[in-house]
Amino acid sequence: MIKIVIALILSLFLYSASFAQQSNLVYYLTNKGRLVQTKDSADYSMVVSPPDSSIDKTMYVVREYDKNGKVRLVTGSKTNDVNLQYWGRYVAYYPTGKKKSTGTFIDGKLSGSRVEYYPTGKFYNSINCLPGDRVLYNTCMDSLGKTLAENGIGDWIDFNESFTKIIAQGKITNGVRVGEWHEKKNDTVTKINNYNNGMLVSSDEVDTIGKKVFKPVEVVPSFPGGLEAFYQFIGKNTKYPRTAYENNTSGKVIISFVVERDGSLTDVKVKRGIGDGCDEEAMRIIKLSSPWIPGTQGGKPVRVAYSVPISFGLSN
Repeated sequence: MIKIVIALILSLFLYSASFAQQSNLVYYLTNKGRLVQTKDSADYSMVVSPPDSSIDKTMYVVREYDKNGKVRLVTGSKTNDVNLQYWGRYVAYYPTGKKKSTGTFIDGKLSGSRVEYYPTGKFYNSINCLPGDRVLYNTCMDSLGKTLAENGIGDWIDFNESFTKIIAQGKITNGVRVGEWHEKKNDTVTKINNYNNGMLVSSDEVDTIGKKVFKPVEVVPSFPGGLEAFYQFIGKNTKYPRTAYENNTSGKVIISFVVERDGSLTDVKVKRGIGDGCDEEAMRIIKLSSPWIPGTQGGKPVRVAYSVPISFGLSN
């Protein structure tokens, strides 16, 4: 009888161990990588499955799903915790199920060849990802299948995430940027960068009607009373967003804007945000701080691109 009981316990243990090995781990995350508790409060979910022994016994299988339950990424990882680093080949997908890009991760970073596709499924471009976030441009085609660049030579275009507008374009030679590149900084300002064999040698900014935005300048813009007065103004007028308070959200929001010749502030944008209403509050405060003392070049007021950090923090 004792032998039977021992055999039964052993069988249950082996079954439980086998079940644990085959189970998936599910994480709910925001686009900023913050772990949340429920699916409804997440931007996407990450499902980590045990290694597929027929492919690689050491690599967990990772799948990302969007809010609608569509697969958006399939790759691997050497661990299964929430801080895992993607490793190995990956395939990213559009919500339609068509391939978005393919490539390889090594310790969480893109490495080697990466291929991107238009939402229609047509080939878009291919690059080689190098250490230090450097890239070698290879082939680029427009949406109709016309070759723009091949073997690292020709014209290159970069689109925004939704492929509704071109955000950067210029020429490449030997896989690197050369000559004049136009890069959209935002909806109203374009950066005109000049490259020599991949190295940036000069940069200007112009707005939508071709007016030059100066940065740097001889005399930078300033808030009346100086930096100390500016942060006193910030402290006095900032209202901590309710959602940020409830979620204990803290950090720095970087706001960019243009100080016009008359000191008014235009093109106020969030350069780097932390969410939960802090971004909108930081923009409100900056707009409220107008007018500033304009910057000058050659003794004359000029338009100047500027950015400031706005800190949000909760005291214990």
